Amino acid sequence: MYVVVVGMGQVGQHVVRELERDQHDVVAIDSNPAMVEAVEDSQDVGTLVGYGSSPKILREAGASKADLVVAVTDNDEVNLVAALAALRQGAKRAIARVQGDQYSGSDEGILYGLLGIDVVINPRILVAQEMAKIARSRGALEVLGLAGNRVEMIQIEMPATGRMLHKGLANLSLPAQTLVAAIVRDGELFVPGGSEVLLPGDRAYFLGHAGTMDEIEDLFGARKDITRVCIIGGGVVGLALARLLVQSDVEVMLLEKDRDRAEMLAIELPDVTVLHGDGTDSHLLEEEQVGSFDLFAAVTKDDEVNLMAGLLAKRAGVQRAVSLAQRPDYADIYRQLGIDIVLSPRTLASENILRYVRQSEVQSLTLLEHGQAEVLELIAREGSRILGTPIKRLNIPRGALIAVLVSQGRVSIPHGGDQVRAGDTVVLITTASARPAVERLFKRRTL
Repeated sequence: MYVVVVGMGQVGQHVVRELERDQHDVVAIDSNPAMVEAVEDSQDVGTLVGYGSSPKILREAGASKADLVVAVTDNDEVNLVAALAALRQGAKRAIARVQGDQYSGSDEGILYGLLGIDVVINPRILVAQEMAKIARSRGALEVLGLAGNRVEMIQIEMPATGRMLHKGLANLSLPAQTLVAAIVRDGELFVPGGSEVLLPGDRAYFLGHAGTMDEIEDLFGARKDITRVCIIGGGVVGLALARLLVQSDVEVMLLEKDRDRAEMLAIELPDVTVLHGDGTDSHLLEEEQVGSFDLFAAVTKDDEVNLMAGLLAKRAGVQRAVSLAQRPDYADIYRQLGIDIVLSPRTLASENILRYVRQSEVQSLTLLEHGQAEVLELIAREGSRILGTPIKRLNIPRGALIAVLVSQGRVSIPHGGDQVRAGDTVVLITTASARPAVERLFKRRTL
């Protein structure tokens, strides 16, 4: 594909890097020469300095022949205008990122056809939805829906002690139709074999039918009822999160530093306790008994405020703390300091853009641990190399796992003797290094 990417911030650079790796023809645009130079130094793609919403710049970038234009600057209006202008020039498809709620509303993370643009993504709404999903899960650090949400993958941190630790995975008494799909140890993700063991502090990804995840959380002592949530920050994320939690009958308290914004939120959220105050004021947190809450979510636009508020809440005794991190590379540092869950709007934006780009070949795409691994849903086409051979005899590369098989509407966790048939959907976990070999299994045999 020929792809034009407007905006070379963290999202734009990540999308360009992935598209180049997938061997697409890419042109990167940014109005800041330094950002363009950074792309030129690291990627073998075309570049252009200029305003991406300018029809002249888009023409120079070849938008008229583009299969896709992706607009991800930090300005919502620039992104929308760039996408519309590119489509008018002849681009086949366009994606725009927005971060306010003026265009997408407070509960719509992805819109199709807004203003004539194919896809408009609001990662702040998406991150609020992810936080609400985590709250409803009652124990997981991350929750992913697969195969039409009939299968879930959850991430759980291993406790310091427990009967499920130090045992080979093949010998674990897990519920039927569940498995350990990946393990993160010391920041490194790997796809385990049956002899691997779970150690204290590991973060393990469990996969199985949606109804079995509660049992997994109980087995590893991760299940905790979430009935009260404190939110710091009443911006786009805080407002959307509060609304979602109230729908789940969760008691919500929201602290907002700006008085005018707090007064507006109190009107918009009649079922939420809205307070005017600073989430990093330890005296205020003590006064409001933050330590008694089941979940604390710091979701302001300021990473330092989110980190400090989360740490203060943990010190006050809150069970679990979630912090928003604008920079995804801060996530590991936050966890090391004691924050339980770290989410990044920029990561969610990148994942959803890439999922849309790759939809012709991949049904779904989710990045794990900042791209160390991917979750793919691939359709096995007639003539594919993967067909007709028992899974145990397939040349599955190290670092990859066939995790779920959807065949004629039936969802199963496959065994070694199972075979993939034409038309089946296959969910795989694969590290970045193993992905090319995985994709070859789904290519048609040449005569």
